Amino acid sequence: MKVAVVGLGVMGGSLARALAASGAADAEDVRVVGWAADVADREAAAAAGVDVATSLADAVADAGIVVLATPLSVVAALAAELSDLVGAHAVVTDVASLQAPALEMAGDAGLTGSWVTSHPLAGSERSGFGASRPDLYDGVPVYLSAAPASALHARASVAGLWESVGGVPEWVDAIDHDERMSLVSHLPQVASTALADAMAAAGLSPTSLGPGGRDATRLAGSSAAMWRDLLAHARPSLVAALRDVAQRLEEDAEALEGGEVEVSISRLERAAAWRDGRAEVDG
Repeated sequence: MKVAVVGLGVMGGSLARALAASGAADAEDVRVVGWAADVADREAAAAAGVDVATSLADAVADAGIVVLATPLSVVAALAAELSDLVGAHAVVTDVASLQAPALEMAGDAGLTGSWVTSHPLAGSERSGFGASRPDLYDGVPVYLSAAPASALHARASVAGLWESVGGVPEWVDAIDHDERMSLVSHLPQVASTALADAMAAAGLSPTSLGPGGRDATRLAGSSAAMWRDLLAHARPSLVAALRDVAQRLEEDAEALEGGEVEVSISRLERAAAWRDGRAEVDG
C-alpha cells in the first residue's frame, strides 16, 4: 500500500520517517511517499532517505492513504485538489488539531465518506523537517473523529496507520475534542506567549532565564503560521478561559501591590495540589 504524506514538517516528517521504519521492520509492503510545498523540507526529507515526489499529484497518485500534515488553512485548499486527484478507494486524514473545521472542509470537498480527522498529542515548539523524529508518536494518544457517513474501511485504515507507528487511537466527538483542546492546548499557548512577550517588553533576553522561565515560555517558540489558523477558529471557551486567567492575575497584582501575599500563596498551594493529583482546584 502507498501512503502519501503531504507536508514534511515536524508532524509529517516524523510520520514519514516512522512509517518507513515500521514498514522496513515488519517487512510489510508499504511505500511511503512525501511531498511538501516548502522546498527546504523536501530537500531535508530526501537527504534523510524519504522518498519525495516531484508534485502533489505524483505524491497522491494511487495512494491508499493520504495524510495532510499542514496548517488548517491549507487543508481546505488541499481537500479541494484531492477530490480530483485521489482514487475512489483512497482514505484521507489530517493532523490539523481542530477536528470540527477539518471535517467541515472534507464535506465541502465531497470527501466525507473517505475522511477521518486525526489529532496526535505530539509535536514540538520547533518547526520544519529538521525537528522531526521517527519516535514522535510512540505511545502517544491519537484522537480520531469522522462524520457519521464516513466508511468503515476509512476508520479502520486510519486507526491502523497510527497503531503502526506506535500511536494509541481513541475515537472522540469532534466538537467535544475541540472544546477540550481550547483549554488544554490553546490556553497554555496563548498564556506562554503573553508571558514571553511581557519579558521581551521588559528588555529581558532568553539567555537570562532560569529553568522555570525557560519552561514557562517554551511554547512561545511555536509556529505562528500554525497558530494563526487555530486561533482563527477560537471557541468561546478559550476566550472565557483567557479572561478567567486575566482576572486571577489581576487579583494577584492587587494583593501584592497592597503587601498581601496570601492570595498568591493560597493559589499556589491549590495549584500545586492539583498538579500533583492530590486535590481539585476550587475557585
